[in-house]
Formats: sequence, C-alpha cells, structure tokens
Amino acid sequence: RLRVSDLLMPWLGAPLARRAFLLRRSWVSLVGLLFGLAATLFFSRGSPGVIMARPSLRAVVTDVDGTLMNSHHELPEANRQALRRLIQSGVPVVLATGKHRGPWVEALLRAVCDDEVRAASPWTLNAPGVFVQGQLVCDLEGAVVHRKVLAAQVVEMCFEEAKRRAWSVLAYTTDDRVIASRPHPRTVDIEKLGEPFVAGELGDASVFKMIFLADPKDETEVRDAVRGFVGAEATVVVSIPGMVEVLPRGSSKADGVEIALKMLGLSAGEVLALGDGENDIEMLQAVRAAGGAAVAVGNARPALKEVAESVVSSNDEGGWAEAVERWGLLGQ
Repeated sequence: RLRVSDLLMPWLGAPLARRAFLLRRSWVSLVGLLFGLAATLFFSRGSPGVIMARPSLRAVVTDVDGTLMNSHHELPEANRQALRRLIQSGVPVVLATGKHRGPWVEALLRAVCDDEVRAASPWTLNAPGVFVQGQLVCDLEGAVVHRKVLAAQVVEMCFEEAKRRAWSVLAYTTDDRVIASRPHPRTVDIEKLGEPFVAGELGDASVFKMIFLADPKDETEVRDAVRGFVGAEATVVVSIPGMVEVLPRGSSKADGVEIALKMLGLSAGEVLALGDGENDIEMLQAVRAAGGAAVAVGNARPALKEVAESVVSSNDEGGWAEAVERWGLLGQ
C-alpha cells in the first residue's frame, strides 16, 4: 500500500540544497504544463494571425449577410480580393444564404467579376448556389435542381395568425417574389439586403418560407408565439434579429449545402464553412462533424459561436478574408 510518506522520502531525506533544487524543478514543470494547456485552448479557438491551414480543405461554403458582407450590406475590399483569388485558383465558393435569388446576386457578381474573373451564371460564382435557407438549390449554370416548399396549410395558418395579431408576414415564393401580408417599416430592411421588391399578391405560387417581421426587442415573444401555432408542422429559426422565419419541417441550410457539395463531388469534411446566424448552426455542425472547418465571424450570435470550432474577426473587420487565408484556401 502506497503512503504519502513513501512519495516524500526522496525529498525529505535529501540535503537542504537538493530539496530546494527538486522543489524549484517541480514548480517550473508545473508552470510549463499550465502554460502549454492555456496556449492549446487559446489557439484551438483561432486566435488572430495563427495559420490553421488544412490540406484537406478544397472549398468554401459561406453565408452572405453578416458574414461575407459587412453591416452596411457591402462587400469589403479584403473579401472581394479574397473571392477573386479563390475563383482564379479554382476553389469552389458555395453561397449559402437565407435570401431569395434577387438583385443582391447581380450586385455581388458585378463587384467581384470582370474579364479576368468570370461568374458561371447570373446566380452563381463558380459553384452551385444555396438560397432561401436551403429550400432552393441551383447548379453551377444557375438551373434549379432542388425545391422544397412549405405545406399549404402552414402558409394559410401563418397568414391567418398574422391577420389576427395585426402582424406583418412575408412569403418567399417559388417564382422569385417576396409577398407581404400588410405594410411594415422593416420591409425596407429586406429590400436593403437586395431581396426582390416586396409587393404583390400570392396568387397560385407555392412558398419556400415565411418571415414574421418584429422589432428586435420583441423577437423572443414573437418566436415563442410562432412556435406555438405552427407546432411540429414547421421549423422556426432566426437569422436576422427581429425576423422570425418559418421553414418546411426539419429543413435547414445544411440540406441545401449537402446537395451542392454532392454536385461538386466533395464531402463536408473538405469544406471551410462560415456563418453568423442561428440559421447557420446545422451547416457548421455538419461540417465540423465531418472533419471540415466550422468558423463563426466575431459578430455571430452566441448560439453559433458555441458550435463553431473557431471564431475570427467580425464582418466589419475582415473576418471572412481572415478565415480563408488562415485556413489555407488562398494558397491553393
């Protein structure tokens, strides 16, 4: 049976000078161990300037607003240059957004492309595109290859509840329109994102998703209410503060990203994924679980930072360009 005294005997029986040496050596070893552990934890979260290159990464999957674009919905110059380098190097860049196909795509392509860097189609850069939270996927040439719509009864329920509560709800239709049930000041915010102009009647079109518009301070109340009346018939998520989205049951961006990657012949483990919102959670989880790089920008919602392996600078501080450089995609 081992006793404490047995462990202490070599030290207790040593001369005084030897005791001091042994004590000092133990202290230095302990400090070194603690420092090493702290450094490992710090660098594993992605500290600024640390190169995290992985030869296995072959593509980028990125959210757009709040991630690739800054808080003014503009493409920072550092991100523009990084995008151009990726395209010139043949690295696929999959745009995975909650937005509809709309004027924002044309504006982005106009900012990035020229005679030297060409887009594959009016809707894509150099890879398939994922739109409307993964409910709409286009191939490289911009042709629609996947659609998933809300059940008609869910759409009807959302319109009825919006009318009963005097709320405004938007419907994202399969014919590239955004319909509003009633005017709301925040429809201007939707149009600032480069979405299709909010107007018109639903008609016979099917609906990809719906968004209840609210003041950000009322987001929790509205989200709880929406979850209450849609129940298990749909998925409720928030990507932009105060905008509560209703998607087909069990749907997420990750579904559309999986389809896009299959068309590229890639797995989620070969991807650097970047995002900022709750709607990016499943996408980052899938990529991280497969061994890819799951990265949140500094302005991301806390829930996304929890599932990301690393956090880079914010979308206003060049976080997107920082990530693609640090994970080695620009060196390919």
